[in-house]
Amino acid sequence: MIKTDKILLSENIFTAGSLGMVSGGVAIADNKILCVGSKEEVLALADEDTDVRDFGTKLITPGICDSHLHLFAGAYMMSAPYVGGYSSAEECAKSLYENYKAHEDEYEEGEWLSACGFVIAEWDDQAPPTKEILDKYFPERPVYIYDSDLHAAWVNSKALELAGLAPDTPDPRFGRFERDAQGNITGYLVEEAQNPVVRLAFNIPYAKERKLMEEKSDDICKYGITSLIDMRALNNYNMGNLDVINDMADDGALKFRYNYATCLTGTIEEALEHTEKYGDPEQMIYYAGIKEFVDGIVVAHTGLLLDPYTDDANAAYNFWATDLEYDAQRVKEYHKNGINLQFHAVGDGAVRKTIEMYEDALAENGETASRMSIEHLDMSSPEDWARMSKAGIICSVQPQHLALFPTYEDEQYADCVGPVRTKSLWAFKSMLDNGIPLAFGTDFPVVTYDPRISLHRAVTRTFPDGQPASGWNPEQKLTLWDALYAYTWGGAYKAGKEAVVGSLENGKLADIAVWDCNLFEIPVDDILTCNVELTVCDGRIVYEA
Repeated sequence: MIKTDKILLSENIFTAGSLGMVSGGVAIADNKILCVGSKEEVLALADEDTDVRDFGTKLITPGICDSHLHLFAGAYMMSAPYVGGYSSAEECAKSLYENYKAHEDEYEEGEWLSACGFVIAEWDDQAPPTKEILDKYFPERPVYIYDSDLHAAWVNSKALELAGLAPDTPDPRFGRFERDAQGNITGYLVEEAQNPVVRLAFNIPYAKERKLMEEKSDDICKYGITSLIDMRALNNYNMGNLDVINDMADDGALKFRYNYATCLTGTIEEALEHTEKYGDPEQMIYYAGIKEFVDGIVVAHTGLLLDPYTDDANAAYNFWATDLEYDAQRVKEYHKNGINLQFHAVGDGAVRKTIEMYEDALAENGETASRMSIEHLDMSSPEDWARMSKAGIICSVQPQHLALFPTYEDEQYADCVGPVRTKSLWAFKSMLDNGIPLAFGTDFPVVTYDPRISLHRAVTRTFPDGQPASGWNPEQKLTLWDALYAYTWGGAYKAGKEAVVGSLENGKLADIAVWDCNLFEIPVDDILTCNVELTVCDGRIVYEA
């Protein structure tokens, strides 16, 4: 006889499944959902040892799935000094030096000093920083500083030396070294030009990474997140030590389902090895396919557009996506073998090129187990939405991205692309109306992985200052129902795991979040302060307020 371990009761259960909203309970046996039904139905499965909890009118949902973040990079960077909020590169460097001097005894000889968060747009001169500014403070210790959106970095001369970068080093295919009039690398590295440096800077000891991952595991579950997709691939570099995650799973320290994506630059044999080892969707670690870049970001003018930038007609055509034949052939190969495909495409030109690659793969291979998603989709052309729907392409978006600046007045997209194209930014509702599946994520550490902010942003489309009051492109607002669905079932579907997670249904894995309110019945701004009271992952209570 199956023993019921836990029963969670509530008048408001959002199942994200065929039952819709239920008043009753969820019965859990071991790591599976035994029954979702009426209060009478689930209580009939209890015995004297069953842990029965009645949450009244509080909302029960499937566990949240963050379908796009950078866990290792984020954990490492969040532990590093933050240098945002300054008005010049000099102030950033000085701040980092003062922080370093206060913690100098924590660094081993030759250890890299990393920091994050600089924003050129905040600086008075808005000019790319140079190595000389850092050299003044750090002549011998290698320094690596990520910008706020992870698409560029600032390094000193020691870092360039250790990475073997010299004036005759060519620009990478997708990226560039900022250079002076003599061709010398200045210390500002864009996109994949960071690769030689990041490989060194992010090579940290096992013990340090284990500590960072455990801290993140403890924190993530507080937000009801029971599953995530770690884009370990960043700038053609697979970050982090998978042994750390394995050991945490073995020790019970892993409190969420760890799905991960690797670089397209690996081999198909390597991807198939990952699939063989981590291809069971019911296990805590799962291989979620490959991730690759097609362009950069629009506000840095590295996003690929169908038409020229409004404020710089020559931007973005210098290195992005001018010849994707190599990637297109590899996409066909991975698709044929059922490997999930996740391509970063921000500009409408990059989105179209990605659609074309996916369509070509489908034409050659037919339907396979491969799930194809486009990551971010800041801009897209309305004429491409029907193509995405027909090809079964998933729209993997991060609602917080539509308002990255603190105020609506600070928003920069209109300057870059003009008022007409601005109307098609983050077109969540239009995509949903065209039958395109949505999957929500955050892109942490670009923004926090707090799902409350993402839900609020999706349904209000306002900036942190509450503007515009009616929402930015208000016709693209989602209902809370659709937003929660994208944050639960949508993430599971993107990973190819909707048969076992993503909704509260009999026989599925018991991944559940209990909120301290009913999100559907409170004022929309109160979503930001409604907390998770209980998180269950794989049938185990991993967080309790």
